[in-house]
Amino acid sequence: MFDINSARKLLRAGDVFFDDDEEELELKQTLNMNDVWCWASADGQYVPDEKLAEVAELFWRYGWAGILYWVSEQNGHMRSEFLDNNRFIDFVKHEEQLRKDIPEPDKRAYKKISYTLGMNTENDEKHR
Repeated sequence: MFDINSARKLLRAGDVFFDDDEEELELKQTLNMNDVWCWASADGQYVPDEKLAEVAELFWRYGWAGILYWVSEQNGHMRSEFLDNNRFIDFVKHEEQLRKDIPEPDKRAYKKISYTLGMNTENDEKHR
């Protein structure tokens, strides 16, 4: 769906990277994750060219929740101090699994399923 250039263009338009005025390419492709995993955190996740299409597709499908999911997956299923971020991650995880299990959109559209978001890990319980 996306090539490197169209993926980069979408993600820049979505304003998910650090400041585009930076000289260094690495900062131009680093997702701004400040205050995502805990308060007062300064964090970023570099997206190499070969992963841009994957990240853009998740962003296209799920918005910021897709970004959270991708970064979490890249970091050993990292969880956030904030339960809403964890619910976003869980939502995308369930939906992506459904897309793998039922790749045909016409069949997936009528598949009745249910799942529970949040409270899936000890870390989430701790922050309840």
